Amino acid sequence: MDFVKRVAAGLLGGFVGGAVVGVAEAVVVSLVSGPSEYWVFVFGAISYGFFGAVMGAGFGVAVSIVRVVRTEPAVMGAACGVVVALLGLVVGRVRIIRDVFGESLPIASPAGIGVHVGLLVGALVCFLIFRALLAGAAARRGVFGAGLRWGGTLVAGAFVVAVVLNVVAGGDDVAEAGPATADGPNALLIIVDTLRADHIGPYGARKTSTPGLDGLAADGIVFDSAFAHSSWTRPSIATILTSLYASSHTVMHKTDLLPDEVTTLAESMQDNGYRTSGFVTNINLAPSFNFEQGFETYKYLAPDYFFGATDSGSKLSLYSGMRLIRERFLSKNKYVYHYYQDGETVNDTSLPWLDGNATDPFFTLIHYMDPHDPYFEIPYNGKAVARVNTPHPAPESAEELRDLYIENIEYVDGFLAGIFERLKTLGLYDDMVIVVTADHGEEFYEHDGWWHGTTLYDEQIHVPLIVKLPGNKMKGNRVRGLAGLVDVMPTVLGAAGLDCPAQCQGRDLFGGTKAPAAVYAEEDHEGNVLESIRTRDWKLVVANEGNPRGLEPLELFDLGADPGETRNLAASKTERVAELKEQMQQLAKMAGSHAVSGVEGEINADDAERLRALGYME
Repeated sequence: MDFVKRVAAGLLGGFVGGAVVGVAEAVVVSLVSGPSEYWVFVFGAISYGFFGAVMGAGFGVAVSIVRVVRTEPAVMGAACGVVVALLGLVVGRVRIIRDVFGESLPIASPAGIGVHVGLLVGALVCFLIFRALLAGAAARRGVFGAGLRWGGTLVAGAFVVAVVLNVVAGGDDVAEAGPATADGPNALLIIVDTLRADHIGPYGARKTSTPGLDGLAADGIVFDSAFAHSSWTRPSIATILTSLYASSHTVMHKTDLLPDEVTTLAESMQDNGYRTSGFVTNINLAPSFNFEQGFETYKYLAPDYFFGATDSGSKLSLYSGMRLIRERFLSKNKYVYHYYQDGETVNDTSLPWLDGNATDPFFTLIHYMDPHDPYFEIPYNGKAVARVNTPHPAPESAEELRDLYIENIEYVDGFLAGIFERLKTLGLYDDMVIVVTADHGEEFYEHDGWWHGTTLYDEQIHVPLIVKLPGNKMKGNRVRGLAGLVDVMPTVLGAAGLDCPAQCQGRDLFGGTKAPAAVYAEEDHEGNVLESIRTRDWKLVVANEGNPRGLEPLELFDLGADPGETRNLAASKTERVAELKEQMQQLAKMAGSHAVSGVEGEINADDAERLRALGYME
């Protein structure tokens, strides 16, 4: 009987300890991530509470066997302290390394040692405090009385806080509709996530059938050499929507939000009398990251979260860990809706809006996720390869994964064709501007790696850019000159007859300015801090020492002789390296010249002259 009581005491104490940590991280999520809803408090209290209860029950079993702690109140207090200390240590470490240091904190460095010592001291203090608090409460009220009082108060309090904050937040923060007074053409911006340029028909792909994109390319202009300035979604789409490099819009890390201070493409269109709508299905574009700025209608098509979580709850460390365990070790089949809403759902949501607003001038953003991992077998049958369950595929599986990737490209192309056909049926297609691009590409072991977000090689940053102008002007043309995603916003505004805000760092691709001599890219993701400069003939990539991806600190490629970027010439072409490094430094100053922080990137007269020589600052 004593054994059962000690286990029960440990379980209740563990639940309380877990709930404390869950509520604490919910506070951090609310402060750091800016969620659009606050059910994270309830999910955090309950999920961490149950996890803590399991830990606490195990603690109760252990102390019953070794008889270190003899009384039930002491077991309850110790279990609570242990759970708070251990979970708090793990969660605190994850949060500090990711949110404060951008996943770039070497453990052996002075900062790394200081952080870990501080975490250990904090864990010990938490253990002592919560052990004493709960043991004292259990001694006064009994184990079950104290457990119900503390645990019930934490869960009920979390629920009240969530309800109050949700009422205060008032739902999605979207722009109020004004009168539709624009007299320019309608505009549609389509972003296909993770779409490599060289894997679609307009860019010469032979294995991929993309009639939808082929048809748009026939009616528009294809930019052969368009590049993203980062290789993962949030900074890249922030650049598309603001015409700012990541150094200026400051969306670089996993917790970064798009600042209110920037002017988005949607805001510019709305200010000029356009109806604005956005339909997105990547968690990086959720309203909690503030990408809805300027959209009268903004629909985030969220995945079906596991374990009863919501978008805010999915930002908890425990959710990420439970999701990884479920998908890597427990789930035999993969279902698309657990990862994102596919092209069918995107069209089912966006097409009714287009039907209902066909008579008003509008700007619409439609985002598709389908080429992104998991790579599903089409039609869906539960079989797929996902990064979460196969982080490091075997090198010999590259072609198999590439074929699955192509299946997903062909699948989404059908939905793109559906959008174009509906616009034609509505009589809108011919007279509107349509831009199709991607946020980044994907790697299939070209450089001994997979997925995206960790390099700046062409397979990750060479993206499609197809622009159909009103009246199908210049249809069938191809442009060889360099272009970047920073040019999308000025180009859409220019096609609508509108000026770009002063912040814009890109150019209207049809505005008469000469293509730049080089494209700049930058990355600070998962500990990989990278910069690159790419001309038509050369590419220089600089990486931080000891980066997790294992990249060389300096790489130089002769793109004419080595388009696959396989032979590093940095050691033998030192003069070329020095020349490109100097140019890259100038471009980096330009990239940070409109930083929201207001501290970076003042450009002096000499810098301006060098930038003009590179085709910037006309």
